[in-house]
Amino acid sequence: MDGVLLINKPKYITSNDLVLKVKKHIKEKVGHTGTLDYAASGLMLLTVGKATRFTQFLQKLDKEYIAEGKLGEITDTYDSQGKVIQTKPLEGITQENVIQVINSFVGEFDQLPPPYSAKKIQGKRAYQLAKKGIQPDLKPVKVKIYSIEILSIDLPFFRIKVSCSSGTYIRSLIKDIGDKLGCGAYMTDLTRTKVGKFDLKDAVDLERFLSLSLEEVEKLIIPVKEALYFLKSVKLDNDLERRFKHGQKLNLSLEEGIYKVLNHQDELLGIGKVENGVLKPDVVLSVNG
Repeated sequence: MDGVLLINKPKYITSNDLVLKVKKHIKEKVGHTGTLDYAASGLMLLTVGKATRFTQFLQKLDKEYIAEGKLGEITDTYDSQGKVIQTKPLEGITQENVIQVINSFVGEFDQLPPPYSAKKIQGKRAYQLAKKGIQPDLKPVKVKIYSIEILSIDLPFFRIKVSCSSGTYIRSLIKDIGDKLGCGAYMTDLTRTKVGKFDLKDAVDLERFLSLSLEEVEKLIIPVKEALYFLKSVKLDNDLERRFKHGQKLNLSLEEGIYKVLNHQDELLGIGKVENGVLKPDVVLSVNG
């Protein structure tokens, strides 16, 4: 049982608790490729078995979310789980203002992560420091918003669909929209709908998943080679395969980048990185176990 699972995370469960439930049910090693907030729902990509060795390559995929924000209030966590620390009137704010400001965030910019986040500050998670009343020394991160579709505006609420780079905090985006409007805002709802080409509509609800037999679970597993669709591939002959599996560097005429490495039977051998025409094994997965 090696590959990727698409699970629909329900609200009010941590990503780690979801992983533990799945792990306990299938009795396999399980990892995740990116957390979702406790109060958020939606698509989670879980790596199972040997696929956990490829988790890092799946973490950088672009994401899509549907989010709701409420204007006029700011919470300490930037979402509905925190306490309101500031209230501002919506005087003079129109639907046209909101549309203009929301659309202004399409593009690349530096974003400050929320204080209650999983970002590490000198070995400590930001939220661990924030809970102790310590202001985390967070640094802005370069993010990219590819598109924002405004789904509805019913002041003080607005609902948007956001396509963005990995590492983008939608909570911060909602707050930044409110700050730019001059009234503040916090996120009231969040659903992750896509990770790369993987879609929420193809995911199985956690509750249903936990009722499936292992035979049924196996049918849901996406093979690692298929899950790494976004990587270029290179095929090795028998001699080069043997050398790659023993961790040797290979001189190949390839463009620089990360590659799926396959044998002549199209089986995945692992991942390699090409620099200056040399393929260096990164992750080696023996076909025979």
